[in-house]
Amino acid sequence: PQQPTTMKAHPRYAPPPGGNCHWDNSLGVYVLENARDLYCRERTYYRWDGGWYWSNSPQGPWQETDSSGVPPGLGRRYAR
Repeated sequence: PQQPTTMKAHPRYAPPPGGNCHWDNSLGVYVLENARDLYCRERTYYRWDGGWYWSNSPQGPWQETDSSGVPPGLGRRYAR
């Protein structure tokens, strides 16, 4: 059977603490609700702001990276 596109939680990856979110199978990350272009997987946050950034906290500090530094499904979402 085909997996649903989104679900409340993933069986392997715990959701981020304190945030309303859902797991997106096509992206391979949690999508944080009420936050624009903010994602999380394995205690790492990813943010799209015309380029990729990552952090250990949703408030930053943010480190610049490229699409190779984010989960593959997420990198494909904003591929140019």
